[in-house]
Amino acid sequence: MSATPLLGTGLLGTAVLGLHLAAVWFCVGLVWVIQLLVYPGFAHMVGGDWVTVHDRHTRIMGLLVSGPWAVQGLTCAVLLVWRPPGVPFVLALAAGLCGAATVAVTVAVSVPCHQRLGQGWDPAVHARLTRTNWWRTAAWTLGGIVALAMLGLAA
Repeated sequence: MSATPLLGTGLLGTAVLGLHLAAVWFCVGLVWVIQLLVYPGFAHMVGGDWVTVHDRHTRIMGLLVSGPWAVQGLTCAVLLVWRPPGVPFVLALAAGLCGAATVAVTVAVSVPCHQRLGQGWDPAVHARLTRTNWWRTAAWTLGGIVALAMLGLAA
């Protein structure tokens, strides 16, 4: 597919890339904080109010990530169909695959782990959640690098 400028200008494409970059890097920062601070900290929050603590975490995290994650998905879809000049399809595809990987891991692994932890503390489930979250961390980080590359290549 060739990249053609919308309305004869690359400014809109640069804006889409900038929005994509901001959304992805928000998620990158958030997932690293979760991976290095929040999930390891869960083990120290175990107690009689664990279910309340975990419920609050999942509600707030859902509110924090849902907007930027939706923007990431929308901008990935736009970039797969239309890209500014200089941005190769393969990078838009890589961005989409990275985004899809975060969704797949979340739906297939993270949500079921959180559902189990929401019923009560389970160290094995916590270990699985923390270990498999590295997949999301890697996918979002790679997606952030791809976003930087696309912005750098945009004419």
